[in-house]
Order: sequence, then C-alpha cells, then structure tokens
Amino acid sequence: MATIERLSSLTASELAAALRDLADDMVCNEPQDIERLCARKLDTGREFAVWEYVMGYCMNFSDQICVLRTQAEAAERGEEPGDAATLARSMQRLCVWYSGQFDTTAKMDDAVAILARAGECFGDVCDLATFRDLARGLERYLVQLMFWVDRQIPWSAVSDLVHGYRLRTAK
Repeated sequence: MATIERLSSLTASELAAALRDLADDMVCNEPQDIERLCARKLDTGREFAVWEYVMGYCMNFSDQICVLRTQAEAAERGEEPGDAATLARSMQRLCVWYSGQFDTTAKMDDAVAILARAGECFGDVCDLATFRDLARGLERYLVQLMFWVDRQIPWSAVSDLVHGYRLRTAK
C-alpha cells in the first residue's frame, strides 16, 4: 500500500489495487488506526460507543458499496439501468460523508485519508469497470477494518452483562 501521504498521487485504478493490497495485509496485521483507537481507549477508559459507531460505519458503508457495485455489474450486463457518472457521484458523496464520520467520531486518520481520496477518485471515474474495481477495493478495505474493530469489542463482557444477569437471577 502506498503510504497515506502518497494517496493523493494515485489514480482510481492504482488506489483500487492499493486498497486490495492493504486489505490483504490487514488479514494478519493490525491497522494503525486500530492501534491509535486502542491507545485512546486505554487513556480515557470509555470508548465502547466509539467502537460501536465505527463498527456500524464499516458495516453500513460496505453494504452500500456492495449495492452500488452490484448495480454497476447489472448495468454492464444490460440487465438494469445505471451509468458510471451517477453511480460514481453517489459513491463520492458517501465517501465524503463517511470520511467525516470516521474523523469526528473516531479520529481515524488513515481511514479518513483513504475515504477522502477514494471520493476524489470516484469523481474522476468515467466507466463502469473502473467504478466496480475501485468500489470492490474500498469494500474489501472496510470489511477488513470492521474485522479489527470487532476484535476489540469485549463481546464476552457484553454477553455476560446481557445474559449473565438473567442466568444468575433465574430460579
């Protein structure tokens, strides 16, 4: 993956490839955004809501990307209406919105930079194949990021809080 500082020089196709590489790397290596969030959690001791919001952002945005990417595939096959400019503009607006959410809620600098650059690249997309390629790369990145967020949520404590109380008090 190109360093975050070099994102601005990548074309849509180059960014798509870089996002796929990053997603592959994230299978085994924790992203720096997660390391920073963990450090912040240890510092404040109260970041559960932030983790939940980020989980929701990753899940919702990756689902929205999947819908738009599938629309592009159907348009390419002539099965449904759809054009690259309309789909790309929708994706561009989503990237801008989610970039702001990742920034405001979680201060995830890398995710913010990636989404901002992806939004810029979607603005330059002229064909459905490039749209699909960049959308799939971004989708894979978000799914891997969601995996790392999910690993940080103390699910056993949440489960015990929700279900354990009931089990301890049932007669």
